Amino acid sequence: MKKLFLFPLFCMLVLFTACKSTQPVAESNVSQSENQPSWVISRPVVNDYYIGIGTARKSSTSENHISIARNNALNDLVSEISIRVSGKTQLYQFENRKELKEEFEAYINTSIKESLEGYELVASWGNDQEYWVYYKLSKQLYTEIKARKLADIKKRALNYYESAKDYEEKHDYTNALSFYLKAFDVLKKNLSDDLTTFSPTAGSVNLGTEIFKSVQNIVSHIRLTPNTDKISVNLSAPIQQNINVAAFFTSEKGETFPVSNLPLKFIFSKGKSTLNEILPTNQEGKSILTTAKVTGKGKIQQIQAMLDIPSVMGELGKENIIKQLFSFQSSLPVCKITVEVEGKKAFMVIEESEFEKPSTRKIVGQSFKKELSEKLFSFSNEESKADLTVKINTKSIKGPYLDKNDLYVVYMDCEISVWDNKTQSEVYNGGFSDLKGMQVRSYENALKDAWDKALEKFKTEIIPAMANTDL
Repeated sequence: MKKLFLFPLFCMLVLFTACKSTQPVAESNVSQSENQPSWVISRPVVNDYYIGIGTARKSSTSENHISIARNNALNDLVSEISIRVSGKTQLYQFENRKELKEEFEAYINTSIKESLEGYELVASWGNDQEYWVYYKLSKQLYTEIKARKLADIKKRALNYYESAKDYEEKHDYTNALSFYLKAFDVLKKNLSDDLTTFSPTAGSVNLGTEIFKSVQNIVSHIRLTPNTDKISVNLSAPIQQNINVAAFFTSEKGETFPVSNLPLKFIFSKGKSTLNEILPTNQEGKSILTTAKVTGKGKIQQIQAMLDIPSVMGELGKENIIKQLFSFQSSLPVCKITVEVEGKKAFMVIEESEFEKPSTRKIVGQSFKKELSEKLFSFSNEESKADLTVKINTKSIKGPYLDKNDLYVVYMDCEISVWDNKTQSEVYNGGFSDLKGMQVRSYENALKDAWDKALEKFKTEIIPAMANTDL
C-alpha cells in the first residue's frame, strides 16, 4: 500500500522537474535569436582588411534603411583608407586654409568611394528597430587595383602634359593652358596620391604639382595692356572709341609673345552698364571691344578686362574645389580703363543762411555742388548754357544750450530742387529738415557738426536718389 502511494508521488516529482528544466531552454532560444552579433557590439580588428560597418534606423513608412546602412558602411570603409598630407600631393595647396583643406579631403573621399572595387559583404543583421551592414576589403587587393588604375591615369595625363609642354615651347599659351587642364582633369580624383612619373621631355615629374605650377606660371606671366588708359563718353550713348586690349606673355628673359585665342572678359567694375562680354584675342593677341555703352550716371567709371578663367577651365571649373584651386586671384591678368562720363550740364543756385543771416561762406551749398560735380553733373556758369538748374536752400538756426553737458544745439533745414531748363518743369525735389548738430563750447562748433552730417546725407541719400531719377 505504501509502495502504491510512493509511485504517484515519484511521477509528480519527475514531471515537475522536467517542466522546470525545459522552461530556461525555451528562454535561451529566444534570447539567442535577438542577440546582436559580436561585430555590432564591438568593432573587429582585421589587420589584412579595411572594414566598414554601417547602421540605419528602421521606419514604418520607408524601406530605405538597407540602402542607408550600406552607404554608411561604405563611408566607414573609405574613412579607413587614410589621406596622407605631404608635398607629393595637391593637398598641400590648402595647408593654410582649413575650410578648403577639409573640403578637399571630402572631395577625395567621395572620389575613392565612387571608384571603390573588390569589397565584400561579410554580414548583415537587423531587429525591429535597426539594420546593420558589415563590409570588408582586402588591403592587398585594394593596393593592386589602385596601382593598376593609377598607372593608367598617369599614362593618359602624361600624354596631355607632353602636348601642353609642346604648345608652350611653340608659344601657343592658350592651347598649353587647355592641355594642362585636360591633364589635370584626368588626375583630379587622385590628387591625394603620389603622381610622380617619368616624362620623356622633363624626366621624373609629379604630374599634379607640375601641372598646377605650369598653369600658374603661364597665367602670372600674361600681361594685358589697353590701347588707352582713359576715355570720355556721353551718358547712354555708345562708346565711339574702340577699346583694344593686347595680351602678351613675357618670358623670364624679357621676351614678349602675343597670346591668341585667349578669352577676355569685359565688365564695368565701377559704374553701371549692360556690358558683360567675353571676347577672345585675335592672332595679334588683341581683343577689341566695340559695343560698350554707359548707362550709369557716375562721372568717373571703370571698364575692366581680365582673363576669364571659367572659359579656360570649361567643365572642370564647375567643380567648386577645383575652381578655387585655380582661382589665381593675386596673379590673374587684368587691366582697367577709366571712363569719364559727360553728364548733363547744370547751373547752381545756392541760398544759405546761418542763424537767420545770409551766409557768405555757403559751406553746405558748395559741398553739395562739389559732390554733384564728381558724381553727376558738369557745371556751367551761365544758366542759358545749362540743361538743368539745381537750387539748394539751407537754413541753420540755434537750438537750446544744454548747460548740464555744456552742449550747444543747431537745427538745419535743406530744400533741394532740380529744374529742366528746356521744359521749365521740376524733375527732382528733396532735402531734409531738423537735422541736429551738437557740440561743446559754441554754436559755431555745433554748426560744423551739422555741416558734416549734411554732407553725409548728400553722399548716402540725396545724390543716390537723384542718380536714380530720370533727370
